[in-house]
This record gives sequence, C-alpha cells and structure tokens, in this order.
Amino acid sequence: MRRSDGTSMADPLQLRMLRSDVDAWNRWRAANPTARVDLRGCDLTQSDLRLANLREADLREVVLVLANLSGADLRGADLRNANLVGARMIGVDIADTDLRGADLRTAEDLTPEQMLATRGDHSTVLPEPLEHPAHWPSR
Repeated sequence: MRRSDGTSMADPLQLRMLRSDVDAWNRWRAANPTARVDLRGCDLTQSDLRLANLREADLREVVLVLANLSGADLRGADLRNANLVGARMIGVDIADTDLRGADLRTAEDLTPEQMLATRGDHSTVLPEPLEHPAHWPSR
C-alpha cells in the first residue's frame, strides 16, 4: 500500500494478524518464508510479541513502547528510527538488525553481546550502562 505522498505504508492485514495471534503469525511466517513483512510506522505500544518471528521485517519508525519482545526473532530486521522505550528485550535475537536512530533508552534486558551483532550509529539511544559498539560509525 502507498500513502498519498507515494511512500509505502504498513500492510494492514499483516498488522491485524500479528496483533491478534502471535502463534498464528508464526505459522503464517513459516508457511510463507519469502513474504515481505512491512509493519513500517505501526503503533505496537504495549503489544505482547513474545517469540514473534519478525525476522527481516521492515519495522522502520515502529512504536514498540513497553512492548514485550522476549524471545522474539528480529534477525535482519530494519528498526531504523523505531521507538523501543521500555520494551522487554530478554532473549531477543537482534543479529544483523539495523538500529540506526532507534530509541532504546529504557529497553530492558539488552546485553553488550546482543549489541555487538547489530548495526547502529551515533543517533541510536541505548539504555545505561550500554555503550555504542566500536564497529558502529560515530559522528
């Protein structure tokens, strides 16, 4: 789908499916491994996305404030400029995830080891005491 300015917007069917039943969502992802997941700009505040398969999903500018992402698969996902303030991140697989510009300032349970496998930059806000990995570009 496209916005009036010509840019893409989230797929409303995918959004409805994810919000209603994560197990059904995961079954759909398993049955459709090449489907492009576009949830760009969605508000998923306080969503329970435990164990959700969001691998390689377009999650740019998504709002995941206070969302429970425990055990979710976010490998290769695009989370540029996403808001993950207060998100529960225990056991989340974020290898190769793009976090440039993301706000994780109070995200819970992130580890330095998880951060080493991600992409980010000076605009990525991490919770204290985490620091930007050395491989991230600086200003």
